[in-house]
Amino acid sequence: MSKSYAGSRFWDERFRAVLSAEDPDRSGQWLDPFLPLLAENECRRVLDLGCGAGHDAVTLAGRGFAVSGIDHSLLAIAAAEQLAAAGVAVNFRDGDIGLALPYESATFDAVLSNLVLHSFDDFVLRGVLGEARRCLRQGGLLLFHVNSFDDAPLRLARQPAERQFGPYAYVLAGGQTMRFFSRSDREWLLAGRRILHIEAVTSLSADGLPLKHAWRRAAQ
Repeated sequence: MSKSYAGSRFWDERFRAVLSAEDPDRSGQWLDPFLPLLAENECRRVLDLGCGAGHDAVTLAGRGFAVSGIDHSLLAIAAAEQLAAAGVAVNFRDGDIGLALPYESATFDAVLSNLVLHSFDDFVLRGVLGEARRCLRQGGLLLFHVNSFDDAPLRLARQPAERQFGPYAYVLAGGQTMRFFSRSDREWLLAGRRILHIEAVTSLSADGLPLKHAWRRAAQ
């Protein structure tokens, strides 16, 4: 049975394009808002789920966190390891986060995932969230950004849909699954967790035009 989401070949091509340009993840715009929550809740061990080229993970390691990062692109992991070689220790590994995670239960104080979880259909995403819960200690934090439904017109203009498989859920050109979330989706995204923060956020270009609409969500 084939997967319902993009595989490693897609992500290698994606990161080949990203790494040849200016990677927006270097700015810290998605990581920095979570730093106070990590400090307030005395988190030390952090898993970066879908770590990409490793900018967030390396930043956290530089701040004294014990960080593991996993991504489904060997190219991205190689770039992340090269970035970490500058002087911080991060446990990077290649892996498909749509499957069982290769970590022991209750290993982490926080699971971080920036702009990754919307790359799965609802069935797979429930499994991803279940694995994140398994890997967290009691009272650990789940911190993530996902596409807002307001982002759909922007994304579909750049990457047209091959087909639609649900409300605000598409398979985009190239085979990437893409989901756009409403505020009400928190009912199952954060089911059984104490919600610490929900905020609609927009990232802007240098000339003030919207680049990305997302939900910032944190739960315990």
